[in-house]
Amino acid sequence: MRCSLFAALLTLGGLLGDTSTSWAQTVQGRVLDGTNQPVIGAYLTNGVVTVATDMDGAYTLELKPGQHTIMCTFIGMSKQEFQVELTTGQTAQWNPIMTSAAEALGLVVVSAGRFEQDASEVTVSLEVLKPALVENKATTTLETAIEQTPGVSLVDGEPQIRSGSGFSYGAGSRVMVLVDDLPVLSGDAGRPSWGFLPLENLEQIEIIKGASSVLYGSAALSGVINIRTRYPDARPLTRVSLQHGVYSDPRSAEESKYWDGTLQQSNLRFLHSQQLGGWDVVIGGNLLGDDGFKGPEIYQDSVGGALVPVDTASMNYNPFNVNRFGANSQGRFNVNLRRRDTGIEGLKFGLNTNWQFGESLNTLIWERAYDGLYGSTDGAATRTRQLVGTVDPYIEYLSPRGTQHSFRNRWQHLNNDNDNDQSNTSNVFYSEYQVQQRGDVWGVDGLVLTAGAVQQLTRGTAELYNGGNPEGINTATNRSAYLQVDQKAGERLNLSLGTRYEHFSINDSTAAKPVFRAGLNFQAGQASWLRASVGQGFRFPTIAEKFIRTGLGPLQVYPNNELRPETAINIEAGFKQGLKMGGFQGFLDVAGFYQEYDNFIEFTFGQWGNPVTDALAGNGFRSLNTGSSRVTGWETSLMGRATWGEATLDVLAGYTYTNPVSLTPDYLYSVITNAAGDTIGGASYNNTSLDTTGQVLKYRSQDLVRFDAELRRGPWFIGASARYQSALQNIDAAWLLFEQLGVVDWGLETWLADNPKLPWIWDFRAGINLSDHHKMSLVVSNLTNAEYSIRPLAIESPRLVNLVYTYEIK
Repeated sequence: MRCSLFAALLTLGGLLGDTSTSWAQTVQGRVLDGTNQPVIGAYLTNGVVTVATDMDGAYTLELKPGQHTIMCTFIGMSKQEFQVELTTGQTAQWNPIMTSAAEALGLVVVSAGRFEQDASEVTVSLEVLKPALVENKATTTLETAIEQTPGVSLVDGEPQIRSGSGFSYGAGSRVMVLVDDLPVLSGDAGRPSWGFLPLENLEQIEIIKGASSVLYGSAALSGVINIRTRYPDARPLTRVSLQHGVYSDPRSAEESKYWDGTLQQSNLRFLHSQQLGGWDVVIGGNLLGDDGFKGPEIYQDSVGGALVPVDTASMNYNPFNVNRFGANSQGRFNVNLRRRDTGIEGLKFGLNTNWQFGESLNTLIWERAYDGLYGSTDGAATRTRQLVGTVDPYIEYLSPRGTQHSFRNRWQHLNNDNDNDQSNTSNVFYSEYQVQQRGDVWGVDGLVLTAGAVQQLTRGTAELYNGGNPEGINTATNRSAYLQVDQKAGERLNLSLGTRYEHFSINDSTAAKPVFRAGLNFQAGQASWLRASVGQGFRFPTIAEKFIRTGLGPLQVYPNNELRPETAINIEAGFKQGLKMGGFQGFLDVAGFYQEYDNFIEFTFGQWGNPVTDALAGNGFRSLNTGSSRVTGWETSLMGRATWGEATLDVLAGYTYTNPVSLTPDYLYSVITNAAGDTIGGASYNNTSLDTTGQVLKYRSQDLVRFDAELRRGPWFIGASARYQSALQNIDAAWLLFEQLGVVDWGLETWLADNPKLPWIWDFRAGINLSDHHKMSLVVSNLTNAEYSIRPLAIESPRLVNLVYTYEIK
């Protein structure tokens, strides 16, 4: 083993932490495959002691007395586990039978109940993305992988699950985003920073659809995205991935391309994961330089302060320059440390930290269709230098009676240094204590009790959020406690019941409410499961939603100090069927759902400011309680693997239909009165919407199709992805009204007339494992180079062709 001071120190720590000298207990046996042939070189470990099988597949593990979980792993085969309690001098036998990973379709998830469950037995709709899909698509931010999930879409980087959200200017997510069960939404705006999330060390991504506030709190009104990272196993792992991509010229280049040259992207990702003595060590990071796919700023400041045109012909590619709209340069570094062997049976502790610094130039509104699609409306671009980081100390203890205690903490720091006097800084201090007990200690088999308490404090200082006080200093707190009971009744029935009490405050505004959930899963046949669930949600508005005051070009955004919490109820029934037809194995899932919201918060256009002194006569966006709404729909998804000889085909596909409607279309959520105090008008769903047919909510796609398939044979793989979503039926009518009045010239009316539908988006990938350590692949995103816009005035990326090289040793 290569030596370093760091490794030596950790190894010394492991020796000091090992206080036992009794190793007379053994677990021994043989490791075989499905044809009863020995598996040579399989690793067996209890997390402290590791051995490999010999030429006969035989092994012997010498261990201390006590309870042990032993894992057996081998490349290309599914992991096997064995639990044993050894007394002094005891020898135990374990002969694991290893099966091909191609046959191991039973997914294990944690997010549904905060303990490990077979995915087929959970009581909610849940999708799992494996790391291979993320790695093989040359993903640089997690959002491009998330949008491949059935039922999930993104608008301006804001996740939507089953039409639960619309356009909200990056504030107030209804989807909780977690890394290893800890929230990563920004404390002031409630928005994820997708580029900050670790991609190099994924175990899997679990996505819960539907209200999940009982276990995960306020932001989980529509669902949860939980990124689970992996710990090292017995084999050290080193992986380096280098990719370089080129953007194609847009389809409308003759009209819209006003720059010279080709836009490019470079990305370097690295990971080292290893067990050192009693420590688990993971080090990873990422360096990204991206031109983006839009043009440069047309003017720049000269030395004398005068505006001069940019010489685009001289702008050679430099991954560290941020001189184009949509450009991004960032570096991220993370370290995860976990102490497994502490000298105290059942005790583990650790510290994870992740930091990123970057610079970006983002624009909210294009200049004009078509000649300015890839430019920016004057004043609508923001240059941001961002520092974001987390420090997560934690401790876990499993008592001799099987009681699991965990105390997890997070400090999350965010500093957005913006160039338009709209900077913001926030610090989030999060702590959660959780205790979990299985019922076998009381003679109640199949029972799992989970309880916890959460404290979160956010302190924000922002020029951007001065609607609360002139200095822009705001404080938010959340205290909550939860309890969930999961009971496996017999061999076929799983029951779940939970409750949570939340208390929120922002400055002098407070609110509190209990929420409840219940669910069941019944195995109706050998590979058939029925499920049903009902859950309540409660979301308190964020600092940004209540207090933001900003302007980007002519677009103004206004605060709303009177914004109230929103509540929801989610009801779902589903059916999951295991499939085995010839060489294909998989699951078909069908679900119907009903969600209803009260005091529904929507980002709505209207006249909220001073008609004389403010831009656009005081018209702009504001977060408002818009009454009641309802989302109904159904969804079907298919995941599985087909095997023909040496070839395997992995498939993930789904279709989602939603009908999101306003139940109070005439409700005046902003009232205009005369001198006598009589109501003479105001803003409602009906008079602010472009299309009220069916009372469909704004900024929702009612049809979503997702498809991904990857074929592997020998060292080769080839894959394709497809995404489709229907065009937004309804948006704010004001987008077009101000064009018609001649206040702005965005070309939106022309664009919508020319592009009434959204296209299918196809991605392609192919690659080869050149050896055990080297892989090359070609990844093409937006294969047909479609030119499209999901949200009004925001163009999407043209074709991007990436060449990827990966080096891996383990």
